[in-house]
Parts: sequence; C-alpha cells; structure tokens
Amino acid sequence: MTRLLTCAPIGLVVFIAVLALAAFSLKAGAIADDGVMLWAGTIAAGDGDMSIGRILAAYPTVPFFATALMQVVAPAGTPTPALLAAGLAGLLAAAWFLSLRGAGLAPLAAGTATLLIAFHPALLRAAVAGPAEMFLVVFLYVLGTALYDLRARSGVSEVMAVGLALVGLAFAHPIGAALAFAATPFLILAVRPQLVANSAGNVVLALVFPVIFCAGAFAYTSWVFPGSGWSFFVAPSASLASWTAGVPPLLGERFGGMAALNAALTVALALVLAAPVAPVALAWVYRRRPLIAPASIIAAAAVAAAALAVSAGLFGEPAILVAAAPVLAAIVLIRVPMVRERLATVMVLLALGWAGGCMALVLADPRGAALMHLALAGDGDDRQKIDALALGGATVGRDGILVDSDNAPAVVLGRGRSRGLLSPADEAFAFALMFSRIDTPLVAVPSPDTRIGARDRLNKAFPLLYRRGAPGYRLVYQNDSWRLYARNEAGSSPK
Repeated sequence: MTRLLTCAPIGLVVFIAVLALAAFSLKAGAIADDGVMLWAGTIAAGDGDMSIGRILAAYPTVPFFATALMQVVAPAGTPTPALLAAGLAGLLAAAWFLSLRGAGLAPLAAGTATLLIAFHPALLRAAVAGPAEMFLVVFLYVLGTALYDLRARSGVSEVMAVGLALVGLAFAHPIGAALAFAATPFLILAVRPQLVANSAGNVVLALVFPVIFCAGAFAYTSWVFPGSGWSFFVAPSASLASWTAGVPPLLGERFGGMAALNAALTVALALVLAAPVAPVALAWVYRRRPLIAPASIIAAAAVAAAALAVSAGLFGEPAILVAAAPVLAAIVLIRVPMVRERLATVMVLLALGWAGGCMALVLADPRGAALMHLALAGDGDDRQKIDALALGGATVGRDGILVDSDNAPAVVLGRGRSRGLLSPADEAFAFALMFSRIDTPLVAVPSPDTRIGARDRLNKAFPLLYRRGAPGYRLVYQNDSWRLYARNEAGSSPK
C-alpha cells in the first residue's frame, strides 16, 4: 500500500496532463483519424448498433474491446478513448517510478526521470492519438522487460511472458503486428546461449507460438463473420503514401525511391535523437551481452518494422515507432545498473532526449508533429473534422438521421452516441440508395467540394442533395461543410 501511495502523485499528474492535452486536441479537431474511427466504432458497439460479428472481428482488438467496455459503463458523452489513453499513460508513469525506486534511485531522481520520459513528445503524441497507440507503447515496454527476464533465466514463465507480450503487440495496433513479425528473427539473441546450443529453432517457435495461434484464430473468426480474414492488414486511414512522400530522403534524391530503406534509416535516426541515453548506456556496458541484447532487440525490431510496413504496404504508416524511444530510455534506466551510477550524465541525456524527441517527430512524423502543435496551441485547421463534430452536436435530441457516418465518424463523436443515426449498416440507408428515395425524418450531407463530401455515399447517389435538399425537406442546420435537412412531409428525391 505504501508503494502505491508513493507512485500515485506521479501517475495522477501524468493522467491529468495527458487528459487536458487530449481535450485541447479534440476541441481543435487535431485528433488522429484512426482515433476518431476507433471511438466511433466503440460508441456504436456500446449502443448496440454494431452486429456481434463485427464486434468479434474488430481490429485492433485490445483497444477496441477496452474502449467499448468503458463506453458501456461510462455516462453518455464521456470521452472514453481519451480517458483510457490518459489512464494508460498514468499507469505507465507510476510503474516506471516504482521500478526506478526499486532499482535504488532517490525519490527526487526517480520522479524527475519519470516525468522526463512520461512527458516525452513521442509519448504525448501517442497518448493524443488514442488508446491503440498507447496500448502498443505499454506492450512494447512489457516486451522489453520480458526480454531482460528471458536473458537472465529463460524459464517457462519468462518464455510465456515474451509470447504474451508479442500477442499484445499484434492485437494493439497494425504496426504492432509488424513489430511482432519483425522481432522474430532477433529473439534468438535474448535466449541464454545454453538453450540456443541445444535447439534454437524450438526456442524461437515456443516464443512466437502464442501470437501465431492467436493470429490464426482471429483470422478465422474475421473470415467467418464479416467475410474478411485479413483485418491485420487494414492500414490506418492516414495514407502510407502521403507519409512516405512527407518524409525527406536521408540519403538524398538519388536513393529517394528506396522507400523501405529510407523509412528504416528515418526511424533509426529518430530513436537516436529521441533516446540518446540508450546507445550511450549500452556503450558503457558493451562487454556485458545480457544487458545489451534485449534493448538492442527492441531497437532493431522498430527499425525492421518500419521497413516492413513501407515495403509491404499493409500495416499503415510507421510514425508510431518513434514512441519506442521513451520506452527504450525507461528500459535502460531500470535494467542497466551502470546507468544509475552516472545519474547526472543520465539526467542530461534524458533532457537532450526530450528536445531530440521534438526533432524526431518533425523528421519521422511531420503530420504527427503538426497535430501536436495544434493540440498545444488549442487551435486547429482541420475545418472539416470540426464541422463534423459540430453537426453531431446539432443532432443531439433528434432521431432518424440519414448520414454516412462510416465516411465521417466525427459526427458520432459530436453526437456522443450512435443510436438515432441511420448509417450505412441500417436498412433505411440501403433502401434510400437502392430506390433513389429519401424518406427519413432527417438527412445530413457534407459539401461535395470537401474531401469527406467527395467520398460520401449520399452525395454520390443524390448529387443535388447538398445544394437543393430533397423535395419536402427544409434546411434546419448548416455550417461550412455540412447541411442538415428535416422532412416536412413524405418526399422523394431523384438522382
């Protein structure tokens, strides 16, 4: 109980700070598209508007189920993804503080180091992005500590800990699946040499068997219910092509076409800039392989995952891998004894890593750096997302609203619930498109001149709906991007 009380202030400070930052980012429309989609999906699941098949095959599974469970028990309108992400950040900070105290650091030194890592720009970016990226950070840290335990003992419990950490990574985020796959060839370095000499293949198979079994089971479930067994390979909404184009080629224009190599080098440089304490500390103990191998595996897996994601084009953009930097810093501080003997130097390196984290985000995640700037400024330029949130707020208290919420999930967030919205999963939406007839109490449509409007299914089926409305409907709300029409009497709208 005493240990919990000592770490509670650190965890509470981090929780409140991250929650406030998330609130600013949501107000500014600076929340990531993937976070919006996850939040809207969990709201629909919590309201009972999602089929059991889609719930069972939802991916990323861990953040979806955790957020959906919170959505069920929390009051309506609670920002559950932000609450969950902030809670994970607070728990992680508390765990780091306790581990540093257990390693022998004084309370002031442990608290300072914890805050420098917990408020690292890369970690704050992950917290603002939502629970999926925070779960990936948590499981990456769990994997790092499990690898150190595996190198020390290599017992059954240590093998299972590594296997379960890999499962958590694979089901936390699409890039986590890439990380789990990329880490496999390096796992042999974390096993004690005696076991490797006897049967290296069996040892690696034992480490990766849980993730292979769970991935196969999930793929089968996903194939049976929604009709697709490849949910792992659904890239996040942010375009991988735009990320690749936004990251400058480190080797010059001559090698600019080697996208996978450039991604790997970018992530490697970002890790060095954002966590200089890791390579320096490992250099201090370069002759002690058990202290070097586990941290090196985490870094190598992050670099390899970046190359894998870009070359395969299946796991989305690898910007989240920058968050491996504060995880590496925490692991090294807790597990490498030499670090604690040079505390002054370590604190300077942690401060440099905080500043380097800003440069790493600009280098490896230009879009994420822009979102972080918007969140800190409390202002935003994503007008379409802000307008969709505003439209959702305008629909509170109204039911029977025909809207393509799959294309604009921010409408669900602004409303705070999905019940009352007639989305593409409802029969009314399908009938409207099938018979070219709108006969619902309300209909919401975005401007066809916007990015969202160009993809909207109602706009495609009824090209004049935004500008003229439907016969028998009147305009009851509008903003820069959306219009909401209410029915006066039954009417139909031709294509």
